[in-house]
Amino acid sequence: MAAFLSSLVAGLAVGSVYGMIAICYTVVFSATRVFNVAQGDIVAAGVLLAWLLLDQAHLPQVAALLLTVAAVAAVSVVEERLLVRRFLTRGSGHATGMSVFICTLAFTIILENINSNIYGTRPLSNIPSIAGQQAIRIGSVNVSRQFLLAFGALIIVTLGLELFYKRSWLGTAMRACAEDRAVAALRGIDPARVSQYAFLIAGIIAGLTGFILAPIVNADVTVGLMYGLKGFIALAVGGFGSIRGSLVGACGLGIAEQMLDLYGNSNYEILAGLGLLLLVLSIRPAGLFGVRAERVV
Repeated sequence: MAAFLSSLVAGLAVGSVYGMIAICYTVVFSATRVFNVAQGDIVAAGVLLAWLLLDQAHLPQVAALLLTVAAVAAVSVVEERLLVRRFLTRGSGHATGMSVFICTLAFTIILENINSNIYGTRPLSNIPSIAGQQAIRIGSVNVSRQFLLAFGALIIVTLGLELFYKRSWLGTAMRACAEDRAVAALRGIDPARVSQYAFLIAGIIAGLTGFILAPIVNADVTVGLMYGLKGFIALAVGGFGSIRGSLVGACGLGIAEQMLDLYGNSNYEILAGLGLLLLVLSIRPAGLFGVRAERVV
């Protein structure tokens, strides 16, 4: 029973990291209908920068956190301004299809090459956590403070974004642009500015995620691929465009992986996510909290 509870708690903790990445996908998708393939590598840029600032430059934790979030947010905004926006201003105003996929994929390759040139290809050591190294005992389970920090950050970000979309003018404007950018523009909303804000918010969350993730994993230029994939699976399970779905899908994915490690073989951990994805999509093709799109012709 103790092993089961430990795996359950660990699954929620690991899923918290996946959830933060899934939310980054969701924020951009909800405002632009763009699936940002580069999101995993943007988070990886935060991991690597956190290592550079803390392990090499020896900056205080708070200063390194602020610089990491600011730098990663700037990278996200640059992607929107230089690459994505030109597709958003064409045709119907929705960047859909193979063109924008290739566009964000190209940005992924650019980031990976820049990171490889700066940090090299060898794995880098992990860094001290802002939450401390000692574990906290909850009942019969020892939980890392860093994982608790990740779970707390996921809850705060989720609740904050839910309120943002429901209560703020900008959140309403983002949802309006996602539905129809042309009509939103007629109502006085600047779609280009809204898209930029969406990428900015996603970049801030990605920077925070990278900083939280850095003490958990060995910093590596390829870390973005794995965590980007896990974030996508969590997003697909929860439903595209749903913040709440991202949280549920990520926690479900984390628990499924830990249960496979406990009762099966950890070498096949990726199968837990794919199996969960196939199971959910076979029952609800739009995801747990997704909404089916209807088109009148």
